[in-house]
Amino acid sequence: MMEDGGLRFLMEEVQYMALSFMGLVYLAKVIWFLKKPTVRDKAHLKGDPAKGAVVSLANIFMPWAMESTRTHWYFYLEFALFHLAVALTILSTFLIPFGVMEPGDPFSKVVVVAMAVGFVVGVRRLLRRITKPEIRLISSPDDYFSLALLDIFFLSGIWALGTGERTAMWVFFILTTFFLVYVPFSKISHYITYPFARWYYGVNFGGRGVIARPSRAFR
Repeated sequence: MMEDGGLRFLMEEVQYMALSFMGLVYLAKVIWFLKKPTVRDKAHLKGDPAKGAVVSLANIFMPWAMESTRTHWYFYLEFALFHLAVALTILSTFLIPFGVMEPGDPFSKVVVVAMAVGFVVGVRRLLRRITKPEIRLISSPDDYFSLALLDIFFLSGIWALGTGERTAMWVFFILTTFFLVYVPFSKISHYITYPFARWYYGVNFGGRGVIARPSRAFR
């Protein structure tokens, strides 16, 4: 596999160019966010904005703090497993070119299992988005396309890491390149906007005393 010059070029030079492009687009987005005027709450402070911001940012790691995830804990479990699979799949695209991970080694088997779980969760999410009228109402074409593409990405990763075949590696890294270019313009890039949104929410509602500290939230 690693003796294929074309595949090596795809894994390295093409990946670096696509990754640089993604980084530049994200940098432009962050600069754009920072240049936007800040709207400050003029109401008298009843709480601590800084603590509110910290709690708001950490909320993703506190499923007990939201009624939706307390009541439907399996949705949070799906969320965690899906994003873990995405993270491990992305990590593998960096480890394979450097020879740190090879198809068939112990860690690659762990990644394959994670991708298989991610695929199942992704299909469930896609079907739920298609079949639930209330979710379909707020869905855009990008929501369907991104989920479907991620499922295909998982399958290509399972094929590549499960077999080590040259064709499978080509498909896997072509999809990786496409994702690096496409993601900054899709809803998948929410991980860039998330900190800004949660910080703004936490500062404002923390200042109003609406956001409680985790230790006091559900006494």
